[in-house]
Amino acid sequence: MQQLLDAKEVATALKVSYRTVLDQINLGKLEAYQVGNQYRISESSYLKYLESIKVKRVAF
Repeated sequence: MQQLLDAKEVATALKVSYRTVLDQINLGKLEAYQVGNQYRISESSYLKYLESIKVKRVAF
């Protein structure tokens, strides 16, 4: 079974605010499960999100 992170843990790991993580979930950019009134993010969803925001450099 995959490890599940809560939104605060993801915010801390990304060094962004808790609100930013919630916004990304609500925009559909970060997949999460809602358990009661809290969100849980699987490790694979977290890694997929990181890959999606990766900067793609263009050579000049």
